[in-house]
Amino acid sequence: MDKFDRMISETLDDEDREILDRIGWEQSPTEMAGDLFRGKFGLLNWSLLLGQVIFFGIGLYAAWKCYQVTEVVDVVRWGLIATFFLLVAVIAKVGLLPSIQANRMMRTLKRLEMQVALLAAKR
Repeated sequence: MDKFDRMISETLDDEDREILDRIGWEQSPTEMAGDLFRGKFGLLNWSLLLGQVIFFGIGLYAAWKCYQVTEVVDVVRWGLIATFFLLVAVIAKVGLLPSIQANRMMRTLKRLEMQVALLAAKR
């Protein structure tokens, strides 16, 4: 919590502080990742993560096969398959990052909304 958050917290009464604590201040990265799998897009994010794990597994299998075969054509074939699936796995993983940022912005907007409502109510 920075200096401004502390100043806001000091001016609030117990009920207002409890409401703001429910909304929360800043989340840790693990809490942000956990929030990906709840809410409206939770099922979509679960399926994206499952797809990422499957693609990564296929990519690892193809890379393992690439090192086992002896023919150059087979090495190239398995190497390209491994490269494709590992890149798709990385792209799927990076696809979750905008959801984290959107959730973070929504929490910040809710907190700001709450603070404005509290200031308006005190006037």
